[in-house]
Amino acid sequence: MNYQRHHLVQTWIAQVGNMLRTALQGELEIEEKSGRADLVTQMDKAVEAYLIDQIHHYFPNDQILGEEGHGHNLTSTQGVLWIIDPIDGTLNFVKQANNFGTMIGIFEDGQAQAGYIYDVMKDDLYYGINGEGVFLNDQPLVPTLDTSLADSLLNINQYHLVGSDPQIQALVNGALGVRGYGSAALEIISILRGEASIYYASRLQPWDFAAGLAIFKELGLKVTDRQGQALDLLEASTVVFASPQVHQEAIQLLNA
Repeated sequence: MNYQRHHLVQTWIAQVGNMLRTALQGELEIEEKSGRADLVTQMDKAVEAYLIDQIHHYFPNDQILGEEGHGHNLTSTQGVLWIIDPIDGTLNFVKQANNFGTMIGIFEDGQAQAGYIYDVMKDDLYYGINGEGVFLNDQPLVPTLDTSLADSLLNINQYHLVGSDPQIQALVNGALGVRGYGSAALEIISILRGEASIYYASRLQPWDFAAGLAIFKELGLKVTDRQGQALDLLEASTVVFASPQVHQEAIQLLNA
């Protein structure tokens, strides 16, 4: 375990939390990206800039991929790669002042080393370290109960519920019920907490899934694309996060 790196990340995330909670007390500067529901604020940019500055200072040889533009031309995952999402759930950040998170995934030569997901408003930090386990605020987390899809809540983006994809509809119909948070960070956390057993989402970017991938791997949970294949850390993908048995059932339905 790289203790220096781990303690630095904890310090940085605490600072990010203070930055974001303070920003919510003032006026946000809001811009649209791809559409009116795809927003970016000055805090998305400020948090990413802060994290990049810290990483460059302490680990100048590491690569960084960030949501707000840094590293989008990367073509290799060799060496140490940080994948960061400064605010996952920006629309929630703007409209609810809640239900958003900061995510950091750390990989070396494509292999997960550590993942951090921070629920900002609850001040809860979930993290997994390769070979060390998974923790919530430094207390060990145990794997969630591996049940069947029929006994599981499914986290899914709302537009899938009105789509015409028969395999997705079979997945929805096979689950006990559906939920949605509007933030990949919160969807992943709900599985870590045992509140749901599966999260299905299309077009997730690396910064949306990297931290969860690292944490799930350490906890013995499954993260793949829709075909059950490993994810590309530099490409957007449809992603299935789930406990092992539920993942197996879901992949069968999605490829029937």
